[in-house]
Parts: sequence; C-alpha cells; structure tokens
Amino acid sequence: MTLQELVAGINASGQHKTLYHFTDEANFSGIQDHGLLSKERLRALNLWPPKATGGNDLSQQLDLQRGIDPYVSLCMTRNHRMKYLAHQDGRLPNPRYLAIKPEVLLIPGTCLALGVANANDVEILPIAEGANRLDYEVLYTRTDWRDPAINQRLQTAEKFEILVPNGVPLEYITGAY
Repeated sequence: MTLQELVAGINASGQHKTLYHFTDEANFSGIQDHGLLSKERLRALNLWPPKATGGNDLSQQLDLQRGIDPYVSLCMTRNHRMKYLAHQDGRLPNPRYLAIKPEVLLIPGTCLALGVANANDVEILPIAEGANRLDYEVLYTRTDWRDPAINQRLQTAEKFEILVPNGVPLEYITGAY
C-alpha cells in the first residue's frame, strides 16, 4: 500500500476517518495559538511545560533518550492506554482527543512507531516504509472486535504511533472528542 493509498483509505473508512492526539482541554488555547507542537518546539519557544501533560516524568525522559521529543505523537484510535493512565493519574483531568486529518502522513519526515514509540525495542520507520506494517484491516474496515484473535490484533495496532516532526499545523486538526 502506498502512502497515498493509505491516506485515501483512511478518508474512506467506516471506522476511523482521522488519526488522533490526546491532550487536556486546558491545552486548547495554546494549541489554537501555535498548533500542536512537539515537546522540543515547545521548549524552544519557552512554552514548556503545557498546562497539562499526558506523559509522566519517566515517559518524558524516555522521549528524550529515544529521540521522540522532536515529534508529535498521534494514535490510530480513540482508545489509547496512555490517555487512560494519564487521566487516572490526574495528569489529564479533562482529557480529549483531537481529530487529525490523515493527510498529516504526507508531511516530510513523518514516521511510524511499531508500538509505543519510546520503548527501547520498538522499531521506528519512515511512514512510507511502515505503511504496510499497519493492520489496515482491523483499524479501518469492519471486523468483529469481539473475536479474541481480532481483538488481539486491534490491541496491538492501537499501540502503534504516528510521529510528526516539529508539529501538526492547525489546518490538519478537524475537531475534538
């Protein structure tokens, strides 16, 4: 599958027509002013820390060590375990998902992490190389998620992350959930 075919497929999906980024409502005004920026860009602009952050101290250290800091992480569905944990820990008191146009995948330098990006053993590939590694069927077509084998595939696919360099411009953000 080419990158253009992936973007077209997501746009035509009956499941998920967007990618997602989770954040807290408290960060919306900053995002409206600057777009969705990587931690590295936020620091460079003296905007770090944001009002609420999903990552704990360890997660943020791992992002730096693993080289994830210059990227904005996007998830495939509105069911990311890290959002749940950040809410439970109180880091995101009013968590929301931002819907991101799949055309963001066409931004040069965008990558795909084949799992949680800051984990040591997770492979990170340029999105054009990694597009065929996404479980397109389970993410973007109708499958029976109650089937244990399909549900396992879904849980694996939901850990994948899209990494957008520097930031996501406002024109790619289509709404909030």
